[in-house]
Amino acid sequence: MLQTEKKLFVLYIILAILFILFTNKYYNFEETLMLRQNDGLSYMNIANYSFKFSQESLHYHHAQRFYIPYLIGLIGNTFNIDNYLIFQIFIYLSIIIIIIIHCKIVLDSNCDLKTAIIISSLVLLNPYLFRYFLSIPTMVNDAFFLLGLYIFCYGIFKKNFLIILGTIITLMSRQTGLFVFFCCILFLYQNKQYREILYVTILIVIIFNLSNFYAKNTSTIGFNFKHLWGIYFSIVEKDLIYTIKWLLLPLYGYLPILLYSIFRRKFFNLKISLEKILLILIFCSTIGISILAGPDMASRNIIRHTVIVLPVLSIFFLYYSSPSNNNVNFLVHEKILLILIIASSFHPTYSKIKIFESLKVITGI
Repeated sequence: MLQTEKKLFVLYIILAILFILFTNKYYNFEETLMLRQNDGLSYMNIANYSFKFSQESLHYHHAQRFYIPYLIGLIGNTFNIDNYLIFQIFIYLSIIIIIIIHCKIVLDSNCDLKTAIIISSLVLLNPYLFRYFLSIPTMVNDAFFLLGLYIFCYGIFKKNFLIILGTIITLMSRQTGLFVFFCCILFLYQNKQYREILYVTILIVIIFNLSNFYAKNTSTIGFNFKHLWGIYFSIVEKDLIYTIKWLLLPLYGYLPILLYSIFRRKFFNLKISLEKILLILIFCSTIGISILAGPDMASRNIIRHTVIVLPVLSIFFLYYSSPSNNNVNFLVHEKILLILIIASSFHPTYSKIKIFESLKVITGI
């Protein structure tokens, strides 16, 4: 991009952020529970009992993610500040850092202005990312997992220590950070950074063991392994059509980028590289583990669980598609796509704009 185009891109990002902030729906803690955001209840319990183990029994996989809620509780309880406010501060902090890294990745890539605007819109305006985090700040672990992914991806392209930092943040946020860890090891091995492999492995073992130690002292039922094979139970024991319908739910979060990939397919660079393989591995493994849980365990949260790695796919498109010759004027189909992206951000629960309120009743989304 030319210098003037970079300024236009930054201006668009600022306008997109303001658009989200002014049209978003914000909830207090009690209202988030009414929306059945029960993960947030577990994280709040961790925060409230930060000086000891949670006195409320937690789901094992929630308790394993205790690091960030525990830190929030330490801050809030030490300085006598409402923990929900600290959750909100952490959400805003993570979003700011993510946007800064996103802009840095875009400006460092070889993409044109149109691609930068459309890809950024796919991420910023997706209703299950920033809108969701702002509405339900107790889901801070998801926000930090996304932050870790961005740091990891940026570290890959810059080939520096950020790849390790991103790996640590993802694993402290969600168990699916293990896939990021495996990709980190592959990257370090390929670059002959054997000492770093040892260091990061030791750190991950410590993080993993501390997670299990906290979980064993706060969960009475242990890990529910149905999270790993629930899809099999759904296919065998339930209606196959019901399962297929459930598997189609993630399309709600991915339809815009799928359409975009069709429009831009001739611009993709098909050359194989380690960076490409790592991005694809993280994307596929995170979606795969979400699907394994099945509809009974994941329910409609499958949309949120899978869309968390949409930015990884977006970064893939940024770095591995050639610039368009017409990089200023939007074609008709590109204008329509951008309008669809903006319209899709008006989630009836997380947006003040209720044009899709009737769809909420029909689809349950």
